[in-house]
Amino acid sequence: KMQSGKYQLTDLLMQTGLVESKSEARRLIEQNGVRINQETTKDKVVILDGKKEILIQVGKRKYLKLK
Repeated sequence: KMQSGKYQLTDLLMQTGLVESKSEARRLIEQNGVRINQETTKDKVVILDGKKEILIQVGKRKYLKLK
């Protein structure tokens, strides 16, 4: 469970283990390989408020649900 707050998307992907490096995260974001709640994102900041779940998808097979 992550704490509420603002996170850089590249840092969030690294902390959760969905990517190996920040450069991989940046490349996937630029190539529309990252989705948040079923929508492709180019946002650099993700806000977790702790009240609603967020589904993060990286590529076709990596998923993570944050509460």
